[in-house]
Amino acid sequence: MVEAPEPPHHHAHKTGLPWFDLVVPIAVLCISVASLLTSLQSEKSMHALVEQNRRLVSAQSTPLLMLDSANLVDGKQALSMTLSNVGTGPARIGWFRLLDDQGNSYSKNFYERVRQVDPTATFTSQQIGGTLMRSGEGRSVFNWPKPADGSPALASWAKLETDRFYLHGSACYCSMFNECRITDFGDDQPRAVDSCDKAGGAKQK
Repeated sequence: MVEAPEPPHHHAHKTGLPWFDLVVPIAVLCISVASLLTSLQSEKSMHALVEQNRRLVSAQSTPLLMLDSANLVDGKQALSMTLSNVGTGPARIGWFRLLDDQGNSYSKNFYERVRQVDPTATFTSQQIGGTLMRSGEGRSVFNWPKPADGSPALASWAKLETDRFYLHGSACYCSMFNECRITDFGDDQPRAVDSCDKAGGAKQK
């Protein structure tokens, strides 16, 4: 019986210097570990850069609502309240409320109430809830010119001139990135919420 020739065995090439033969594989291992650590660090830096860019874009697209009232419009006596977007991005307004100290709504059917006491009033207002406000845009909550002297509506106008300091506004709005906030137009910063619901409330974060 003829036996098959034994396959050749491959032996690691040695230099004849034991210390050098030991250092070479260790050096290769160190280089591999260093490459892995460098890749991990680069990935971490990339994630940090992406997050920084996201925050920068968000900051440049953040809406901020402000509510102002006045009793003089274009040099003429008139009671007005204006909602403005003074932020850097558009605001999608989920809801807007205006209440007095007793919890009575001033933002609902306000036009009808003014017309009842002053049928000749050139009262103006704009739709606010469920609309989109551009950065720098303002909306008239109400604008009621002062009735003529002797008008039966003058007493109601004068009462609102005092009451406007006790009206409490609140609104829920979202940015273009669907980051939603509720504001009470006070000194506190708007608080983040998950979303603005259609019923006029909000889901708290």
